[in-house]
Amino acid sequence: MAGLVLLRGANVFLPKGRIEPADVLLEDGRIAAFEAAVESPESAETIDLAGRTLAPGFIDVHVHGGGGFSLLSDDSNEGASYSRWVASRGVTSFLAAICAAGAEHGIRYATAAASAKCEGAELLGINFEGPFVSAERRGALPATWLAKPDRSLFDRLLAAGPVRVMTIAPELDGAFDLIDAALKAGVRVSVGHSDATHDIAKRAFEAGASHVTHAFNAMRPLHHREPGPIGAAIEATGVTVEAIADGVHLHPATVNLLVQALGTERVCLVTDAVTPAGLPAGKFRIGSEEAVLDGGSIRLPDGTIAGSAATMDVVVRNVVDW
Repeated sequence: MAGLVLLRGANVFLPKGRIEPADVLLEDGRIAAFEAAVESPESAETIDLAGRTLAPGFIDVHVHGGGGFSLLSDDSNEGASYSRWVASRGVTSFLAAICAAGAEHGIRYATAAASAKCEGAELLGINFEGPFVSAERRGALPATWLAKPDRSLFDRLLAAGPVRVMTIAPELDGAFDLIDAALKAGVRVSVGHSDATHDIAKRAFEAGASHVTHAFNAMRPLHHREPGPIGAAIEATGVTVEAIADGVHLHPATVNLLVQALGTERVCLVTDAVTPAGLPAGKFRIGSEEAVLDGGSIRLPDGTIAGSAATMDVVVRNVVDW
């Protein structure tokens, strides 16, 4: 967006409050000024946003696709098309969450996503959802994706693209060595798809893991005698926790519980969206699996939830409403 553009009269949301109404002046696509009233330069294009809401763009750190486009693909054009589509849902940047039928597929998917020419939302990097995770808590992840902690495979995954996050189940033999290697490589470690006890999860957070993959889903549950990873995350300092606030993965009261326990700064809203997100009900392929989208829920033939049909604008509206 070249030149000067004045966005006039929107309800502007800021990190520490909002201005109603307000003007925002853009210069070559960047914010140059915002206040209750901005004097319009003669050369500026003016767009009237009276009654509309203007907010910072959403960042989705855990998404597999949407709008009919898949980030789990050998074709980098899929990532480019997804980038253009998801911008219409308010997303300005994202991490491509990668899982696959096997390690070789996962490496190819990550390489393709990393090379996509994203002209809409910006690709910030790769989020590997596994493969070093628990078979007991794999959820909808393909069984053939899972792998025992292995440094050689870990290094190959990191070479596939700019890896920013990796989900690791800390109870696996050798997991702590990978946690250490990931941190040294600048990769944020997320605890998820895990049957870790509270004590093991606590050790993982003390070792530097600082994120939780889709809280409550595909992990040992919060129990009053065994708090599991969620209990350990709440106790830890600085650990962020993903919440898929689509009304399917988490009950509204559960989201409220997370916000009350962690504060808004440590709850990370994500979609975990897959290819059919944002589309009408029907049958779709999710990687190598067939899944059905119905009533806002995407499920495999055995009833397992297979990612989300939600978009970030829906997730945010849900949390505001709840």
